[in-house]
Amino acid sequence: MEIRPVARVLTLAPDVTELVFALGAGSLLPAVPRSANFPPAAATLARFDERDVEAVISLRPELVVATTAGTDPRLVESLTALGVPVATTDVTSCDRLAEASRLLGALLHREADGARLSASVLDRCARATERARRLPALRALYVVWWDPLIVAAPGTFHDDLLRRGGLQNLAPTSAGRYPLASRELLLDPRLEVVVAPDEADLRTMLRALLERPEGRRLADHSVRTIWLPADPASRPGPRLVDALEALVRAREATP
Repeated sequence: MEIRPVARVLTLAPDVTELVFALGAGSLLPAVPRSANFPPAAATLARFDERDVEAVISLRPELVVATTAGTDPRLVESLTALGVPVATTDVTSCDRLAEASRLLGALLHREADGARLSASVLDRCARATERARRLPALRALYVVWWDPLIVAAPGTFHDDLLRRGGLQNLAPTSAGRYPLASRELLLDPRLEVVVAPDEADLRTMLRALLERPEGRRLADHSVRTIWLPADPASRPGPRLVDALEALVRAREATP
């Protein structure tokens, strides 16, 4: 099927907003989601409520780009029922990010930009992964939230970050992508590293946790905490590679 050029595109999450800009197609965006804050050019555009069907429709998009990481599937269903073309990305790894770059490049008639971005993602991820292979293989958790404890399970882009960073994920495997876990998991004697996004709320919660029995191994540094830049580590967009490189650098600094 022929893909027709589009002149008005809406993105429903920060990661795909960043992806459109990374493809050099920011001029196609009449507005950006309220949650989008990167790149700086996004701040010059109008904002809309990415959860509101009427707000989306009012902007007359020729294509809407959604993501399984941050878009309510009911919104996608509603837009599709109204005849609005919707493309959904499902970035669960560096490889899937490269695929999404090529897909969106094709949809936006920027195939060369999609291929360039895809190649850059794969090259940088491969280089970081190779560096991590020289480090000790350690067992880890990726903490999305401390209280209650929410961790990233296998099958997520956070799990791919850990694996590529030379870390074995100890998260439960049978409770969804981001399961609610018992804080007793932090006392698992196999646990050696915890990785988390560097956000003020998370640091505050960790300080409180260190005063509790279940935070003992974190408090006495039996378990190391690695803080990653929050937005790149929390969004499966082009800066996901920045988060991987930051993880490897942190590990190299204190293997």
